[in-house]
Amino acid sequence: ARTMGPHTFFLSLSFGDVEEAGEYMGAMCADTDMLEFRMDLIADQSRHHLVSQIQSLRLMARPHATRAPLLASPGSGSVLTDALPVLYTCRTAHQAGKYPDATPADTDAMYDALALGLRCGCEVLDVESAWDADPAAAARRARLLDDARDTHGSTLLLGSHHVVGRTAAPAEAAALFDKCALDGRAHGAKLVLSCDDEAGAGCAADAARVFQKTHPDVVPVHLVLGDVGQRSRMLNTFFTPVTHGALPFKAAPGQLSAQEIMANRVADGSVPAKNFCILGHNISYSVSPAMQGAALRAVGLPHTFEDAAAADVEDVEQFVTGDLFTADDFGGACVTIPHKQNILPYMDEVSDAVRAIGSMNTIVVQETADGTRKLFGENTDWRGIRNPLARKIAATSAPRVALILGGGGTARAAAYAAQQLGLDRVYCNRTPAKAAELAATFGGGVVSSLDDAALADLDVAVVISTLPAAAGVTLPAALLARRPVVFDVNYKPYSTPLLEQAVAGGCEVVRGSEMLWEQGAAQLEIWTGRTAPYGVMRDTVLRNCLPEEAMP
Repeated sequence: ARTMGPHTFFLSLSFGDVEEAGEYMGAMCADTDMLEFRMDLIADQSRHHLVSQIQSLRLMARPHATRAPLLASPGSGSVLTDALPVLYTCRTAHQAGKYPDATPADTDAMYDALALGLRCGCEVLDVESAWDADPAAAARRARLLDDARDTHGSTLLLGSHHVVGRTAAPAEAAALFDKCALDGRAHGAKLVLSCDDEAGAGCAADAARVFQKTHPDVVPVHLVLGDVGQRSRMLNTFFTPVTHGALPFKAAPGQLSAQEIMANRVADGSVPAKNFCILGHNISYSVSPAMQGAALRAVGLPHTFEDAAAADVEDVEQFVTGDLFTADDFGGACVTIPHKQNILPYMDEVSDAVRAIGSMNTIVVQETADGTRKLFGENTDWRGIRNPLARKIAATSAPRVALILGGGGTARAAAYAAQQLGLDRVYCNRTPAKAAELAATFGGGVVSSLDDAALADLDVAVVISTLPAAAGVTLPAALLARRPVVFDVNYKPYSTPLLEQAVAGGCEVVRGSEMLWEQGAAQLEIWTGRTAPYGVMRDTVLRNCLPEEAMP
């Protein structure tokens, strides 16, 4: 769950009314990945007011949501790039909060409050693990978790437990962490302990190490309460609660800001600065350095993305023997023409996508168990094609076709993407042998031209052109009349004859610029393990690709 990835932070709001946070919102949102809505602290607990408070929080944050990931609705084409996710928390009195929990009726009301958080579409729901001893409460929690799975699948679950006012022995801490997994339903597990002095601040981290051995797929969040527990916030890599210097008070004693935590992590070497680059030849035009550099700065990581000249080489051998690639601080690279295949022999391992497509566009540096460097080859070009298409084509069981124009490496990525989307494939290329090779590799049929009569019998839902913009390809009127989604992989020029024709004909379109930032966001998430600041990356690409007259 990249939402809770390494070096991500959520900011805890402790106002009785979220409107009180308005004057601080610009500063707070600059270095946080999520806002925590503490419903137990809201003064007016009426249902309608709570819903209104969540809406107000989202609206106030949107102008400042630098780190916002992409929030998309599959099949609708609807996307949000400026919405900070919300963590919905109902913290009970015995768990260091304010919500009443003295009676079974209180517990039942607490689950009603959590159900409201689900219905409001909050991206993460905090579910306390302490209330399963009573059979009725356990049954109620099971219904809530079933509802989250069956009806609100986009909401992540964070199981939590706070030990307040006493210490917990290692065996108890491990058992409590296990409970936070919510019987295998949780995406993240948060255990907050108490300790007597700073020497014990690592006790939660020790419990997390035990927990991860049995729950490797659950994100562990481990903290210690109070000022004595500040070091635990440095040690906690994932999804750390923070405050902000602009706020008039902290949500909890011992909280630090994201800037303070990252400065400490960089200083102690736990977040070493890495160098990234783009490998290619004659690539001074590339937008990737600007896009990736802006993204790394937005998420507060200390890494550098070198300018295009750093790895602009005619022979890939120059790169793999050079200082940038061989240095200990080499973090990875984008790869573009003509080296997407040339670099393959230098990888220790490649992904299934690379094996199928036959080329790579991403070098990932991994560390093995013995501390040695491992180079992993990945291809995100196909994701740059699949992701925007998935948002535009409605789910249906009827067979639909992707018509793919071209026969090169990008056509192979398009075929793989269409395959992953469950679309049948038909290929058209002026060299029939290349189209036949695509069909043999990825399955599908071949047409000799766009006027081929065989197309009349096919439900062409998507047309993907991987041809150069200079080819000037357009669609026959009969094909255009079916209103397929038209995808042109060229990002310069911003509009091609094909796209202009499609827009005039009322078709949904995907431009090459969108493919560029989609595949770039996928690269950043692979390198960092956290969500990419989608809007930042999109805006950087558009500033480089939009014609001057279209700039806002």
